Amino acid sequence: MSKREKIKAKIKALLSKTIDNGASKEEMEAALFKANKLMTDFFISEHDLSDPYIAEKCILKEVPIIKSGYDLTDFYNSLTQLFDCKYFYNKNIISFFGFEEDTELCSYFYKFIVKTCLKEKAKYMKSEDYAELKKMYHGRTLSASFIKGFMLGVCVKMDKMYRERRTELSAEKYGLMVIEKKTKVQSQFGNLGLKVKTVPFNQIVAEQSAYNQGSKIGKSIDLIQGVNQGKNQSTLSLNA
Repeated sequence: MSKREKIKAKIKALLSKTIDNGASKEEMEAALFKANKLMTDFFISEHDLSDPYIAEKCILKEVPIIKSGYDLTDFYNSLTQLFDCKYFYNKNIISFFGFEEDTELCSYFYKFIVKTCLKEKAKYMKSEDYAELKKMYHGRTLSASFIKGFMLGVCVKMDKMYRERRTELSAEKYGLMVIEKKTKVQSQFGNLGLKVKTVPFNQIVAEQSAYNQGSKIGKSIDLIQGVNQGKNQSTLSLNA
């Protein structure tokens, strides 16, 4: 058993000292105080106590940029926020920084979202709507607008999932403070000493029909992930 697992086991033992289990009020309060301190010192949340695997150190995972000739960066902030990660990128590589399992999820969803977006864009370009609009607008403008709309739709879903997760984690039990993993990620990311500039999400004014078509598809897409790491498996579903 690793040191972190031993700490988690100790916290669980302290939390079990309740009045219902035979402890006095004073014993329960003292146990809660010790558990709270351990959770703060080791960046462990109540949610983590039931998690089968929480990486102890943050890592940097590099993923090759999928090049398409279009701006596909609009969803980066929502993606990394959802998994409590940080990111930076250049023309060839996007790097995700955080817990190992979380960076794996970021990597998977980065590739899944971009590939799905390009696939749906190709389908849109064969649609009647596109054929009619192309008589009035440049085809690349329509494609770019569709992509912007698609990414907006995906961001709406991921932001909703993030808010729901925060609400769930913020439900305090016995008055304990919830310590989120991103606190540790932020601290270690700062220690890298990097000068990076993140790209804010911009809602551009584009050709409305193409934009709306992309947004509609982006909002309706199901994102399902299964990542295996040895004996550890995580499954995440984002369903509207």
